Amino acid sequence: MIRTLTTATAAAFLATAAFAQEAAVTDPAAFAEKAAVSNMFEIQSSQLALEKGVEGEVADFAQRMVDDHTAAGDRMKAAAQSAGVEVPTAMDEEHQSKLDSLQSAEGADFTTAYVDAQVQGHEKAVELFDSFAKAGEEGPLKSFATETLPVLKEHEQEIKSIASQ
Repeated sequence: MIRTLTTATAAAFLATAAFAQEAAVTDPAAFAEKAAVSNMFEIQSSQLALEKGVEGEVADFAQRMVDDHTAAGDRMKAAAQSAGVEVPTAMDEEHQSKLDSLQSAEGADFTTAYVDAQVQGHEKAVELFDSFAKAGEEGPLKSFATETLPVLKEHEQEIKSIASQ
């Protein structure tokens, strides 16, 4: 039992350390790529939530995600262009797979999966934006990350509140 617990604890530590190392992005092009892909997932999964008819505070949250992340995406594209950085126009395989999985869910299963995906996505986004705001290369993308971080933290707190109900 102790060996299993120790192994599980070690695995969790290594996963956390690997995530923290991965999240410490300082290159503007790498930041723009990760941020754009995450942003596209937030928008498309939230549009899907609205299409599938989520209700109440989940619907309100989904609409806010579409609105806020569309605006943030436009600001990021302008910052990236100013920095001479390309922004991807399609999601990576990981995010597309998550979206595909959501598309096949229905009803309460969909709502649960959507909320879980939003919690995970916003935790990763906050970590990405926080690390880049602190350690990223000076320029328009670092300014964008710094300005956007408080809104992402609000999103994270809001979806965690919804998830805890």
